[in-house]
Amino acid sequence: MRLFYALPLPLEVQNALEVAQKKLRGNWRAVRPDHLHITFAFLPKAPEGALQTLVKLGHKVGRNFAPFKVRLRGTGYFPGAGSPRVWFVKAEALLSGGEEGDEMGLISSELRSGLTLPFEDKPFKAHITLARKKGPAPRLEPMIFPLEWEAEEFVLIESQLHKSGPEYRTVKKFSLTGPKRPPKPLKPERLPEAEASRVSPLEPEELEVPSLLEPSQTNPRPNDL
Repeated sequence: MRLFYALPLPLEVQNALEVAQKKLRGNWRAVRPDHLHITFAFLPKAPEGALQTLVKLGHKVGRNFAPFKVRLRGTGYFPGAGSPRVWFVKAEALLSGGEEGDEMGLISSELRSGLTLPFEDKPFKAHITLARKKGPAPRLEPMIFPLEWEAEEFVLIESQLHKSGPEYRTVKKFSLTGPKRPPKPLKPERLPEAEASRVSPLEPEELEVPSLLEPSQTNPRPNDL
């Protein structure tokens, strides 16, 4: 069985990316909108008997992570130089404070660490494959998608290959039910170098050093000696 853990896309995000796919020309083959996803781990040859173990692993990882926001960024190509084979859009996770997090990378890492079956050991990069090139085809200009959504679950999917293309079957859904991560602490502000250079320590003559003697004791009288 060809299986993979993935983050699915909501319908409104699928529709927006489908509009961009319609701009493709030449021998690009667009990924079906309902097949668009972010892959966490891919198992190219999993035995059917391993499904129960894979489902247990998915539930275990889901309990370690809370829902988080996903934001799309710009498009790119694999490989970046020469003749590209894949057109994709980058994605990133957002923490509750709005700053970029690594939830998707952490989920991928936990899933891979828990697998006892062979899996595709490529470095995880959060992206959505939009199209694959099957022959000569022009590049599209870079695009940016101002799209965000709340990720509340990930899935285990079986991919069945056919001449007309792959067919996906959702094996199991895993809810994200873990505790929320606190926002990153704010870094203390630093003065700009130009302004900091104008702040200098006091010169010795500017320092006020209190005397340890009372005024009447500063010039002792002869009778006191």
